[in-house]
Amino acid sequence: MNRLIAHRGDMSTYPENSMLAFKSAVEMGFTHVELDIQLSKDLVPIVIHDDNLNRTTGVDKYVWDLTAVEINTIYVNSLTQNEKLNELLKIKTLKQVVNFLNDYSTITVFVEIKRQSVEYFGLSKVVDKVLEAQINAKFNVVIISFVDEVIEYVKKVRPYPTGFVLKKYNKKYLLKAEQLQPDYLFCNIKKVNKPSELWSGPWRWALYDIKNPTFAYELLEQGVDLIETGDVLKLSNSEYFQ
Repeated sequence: MNRLIAHRGDMSTYPENSMLAFKSAVEMGFTHVELDIQLSKDLVPIVIHDDNLNRTTGVDKYVWDLTAVEINTIYVNSLTQNEKLNELLKIKTLKQVVNFLNDYSTITVFVEIKRQSVEYFGLSKVVDKVLEAQINAKFNVVIISFVDEVIEYVKKVRPYPTGFVLKKYNKKYLLKAEQLQPDYLFCNIKKVNKPSELWSGPWRWALYDIKNPTFAYELLEQGVDLIETGDVLKLSNSEYFQ
């Protein structure tokens, strides 16, 4: 399973972006994990996808309206009642997740900086805080984003690998990719007409939103480098990825 990316961890079994989801994915054998970052009121990178907490926690507050300490007390929605596991279901900071995942030093973690926080706080402030929070990571870190300025900034200030997430698969974004020269290109499979004819370049391709094991295997056979999936359990149980 070294060519599969666990999208927000094992979100098919546990709440997305939770410690429990990450733990499950890496212990299942996934060597690549993706997570998302928004900034708190006190400029602490928080591991969460949305800028508002409501969808994943039921708390109708924006991430940037709460401090990291306040956010750390909030649980993601889950049916889990085990007290020991519940600690792994609290929303965590990036630094906390890094410390947790340092036990798995051979993995690669794709850290996605979300557009909303960049627009709210400003580019350099967000990226600097993210880079600072994961400075002690013992595993491989790749900074990814839909925001091309994030990729440009990271390449200027730190020698981290980068990944550009394509909003569209067209000539405009090909030119952007050629300008940015990221290490990875990410794209939703629904936007790609011919996966066997992906743009060539210095990057590795990661296609996402793929839940069918047979289709995932076919894409890899066609030359796609990595498959990002939200259905970790289904793909890991498939004969193709044993």
